[in-house]
Formats: sequence, structure tokens, C-alpha cells
Amino acid sequence: MSTLPYYTTDTLIESIKRRAAIPIHQKTFTNDDFIAFLNEEMSLGLVPSVLRMKEDYFLITIDVPLQPNQNQYEIPVRAIGNKVREISYKDTNGNVFEMTRIQVGDLPYYNIDNSTQWLYAYYVANNVINLMTGTPVTSGFLSISYYIRPNQLVMLSEVGVIQSIDRSTGEIFLDKVPEDFSVTQLFDLVQQTSPHKCLSIDLAPTGINTLTKTLTLAVDAIPDNLKVGDHICLAQQSAIPQIPSDLHVILAHRAAARCLEAQGDMEGLQAANAKLAEFESNTQNLIDDRVEDSPKKIINRHGAIRRGLGSRRYRFRG
Repeated sequence: MSTLPYYTTDTLIESIKRRAAIPIHQKTFTNDDFIAFLNEEMSLGLVPSVLRMKEDYFLITIDVPLQPNQNQYEIPVRAIGNKVREISYKDTNGNVFEMTRIQVGDLPYYNIDNSTQWLYAYYVANNVINLMTGTPVTSGFLSISYYIRPNQLVMLSEVGVIQSIDRSTGEIFLDKVPEDFSVTQLFDLVQQTSPHKCLSIDLAPTGINTLTKTLTLAVDAIPDNLKVGDHICLAQQSAIPQIPSDLHVILAHRAAARCLEAQGDMEGLQAANAKLAEFESNTQNLIDDRVEDSPKKIINRHGAIRRGLGSRRYRFRG
């Protein structure tokens, strides 16, 4: 049994077997079956539950440089549900300006002056953000906030655990170099400690050496908060569930219930679901209201009074 404050895929599978009384040596479920249950329960059960708390778990913001003669930008492929939380314009001085989302049916009412070089509105079509501006803005950034999809779980043998970091050369020394690692792949850096987030994503290595067990990145691509014990994984993979550690036991229990259901053990499934309801009720208090003693400031950004006071700042909005 692991004494770590979190579960890896390997220890999750051990927990599933204990909870569902599955023999260690059996042919009903393979490790791939357990991992499939875990990933399904993550995406369909735990992630929606965490998002329901409205406490901005999984939220990240990226700044996409604006390109000449380009008014269309893709929603990030890792966005949960292919949707974003907020889109703003950030100028080269770091000032952030609100933008308004309009509908396709509103396009006839937006007559763009071709001399305008201000981003004030956009509409979404399929998976594309379409900017409303006459002359494409060529400086600044499109600041996109979205909830990033947790990586798919894989066995611990398929990731590298960082042993040391040489920040002068970009070499990262690992406990092993998994056989699927190659310089043609993209990689994620995953934090070992809760909530096990990605410290950086989609990194292209400049070299991999299986003899010295090193993976080399561009020096400026190594984040300052990367530490010994963190993981290097293939892009969109992780050996640790990317949710708060307190919820790992619930993930194991959910997957165990799936195994009981697959085996047709209705009595065991009923008992497991009753215990799951108790777990979820108790742990909801752990992840809700992340800052208990600080009041949340409610701003009516689009109220009549505030609109009047801020009319000069937002005069370009749709």
C-alpha cells in the first residue's frame, strides 16, 4: 500500500482490486481495462463535479500573439467541452480590455470601419474565434482563459520521474526513459504535488539519451517551478490523476463500482454506490469555497451605472 498523499495509476489499480474484491491474478480485467474505467470516470464523473463548484479548478490563461492579416483563431484543443471561460484583448503594455461575444445573426448590425484597429467583439463558429475588426490588429495578444482537460492516465512505467535538473544545459535526468519517448513526440511536465497540474505542455525536446537517462529541452522552456520528483510524460498523458489528491480515493471507488457492475454484482454495486454518495458528500466541502474568510467581490460589470462611469474605457465594445 502506498504511503504517498496521492495515488498513481498503479496504486489506483491496487485500490480498485481491494474495493471490488478482485483477485490479484485474474483474467477478467486487464490493466488497460482498469485504466479505461479510470479515464471514463475522470471525464464523465469527477471533472464535471469539480467544475460544478465554480472555484476555477483547471483554469488556465494563454496569450496568443495576434498575427497580421488573421482574424480567426482556434479554441485551444485541450479546452474541456471545446469552450472558453473568457476572451480579452491584451496590448503590448499588459493592459487587458474586455471583449463582447456576439452571435452570427448579429453580423449585419456590425458595420466595421476599415480604419478601426481595436478588438472589441468576436463571434464563435464551430471551434473558431472570429475577431470583429476592420484592419487586423497586428500587435498585442488574444488572452484566452479556459478549463484545461486533465491528461489521460497511463501506468507509472510510461512516464519519467525527474531526478535532477541542469538548468544551464536544459538536461533533465530521469529515473528511466520509457520506450515510447522520442524526439518526434511532444511532452508535458506534470507536477507531483496536488493538484498535479501541468507546469508546461506540448514541449518539443532537443534530445533524448537512453544511456544517461536524460531528456533535453530548450533552457527557457523549463519552468522555474519544475522540481525533482515531478513527471515528464507524453503530451496529454499522466501517471497521476490531475485533480486534488483528496479526490483520488473517490476516483478509485468509482472505477471499482464500474468493475462490480461489469461483473453483474448488483448487491456489491448497491453497497458501493451508497458509500460513494457518502464520500462525495463529505469531500464536496473540501473543494468548495477555496478561500473561506475572504468575501467574494461581486461586480456588475455591465450595469447601467458602471457602464456610464466606465463609458470611456469601454467605448469600443460592441
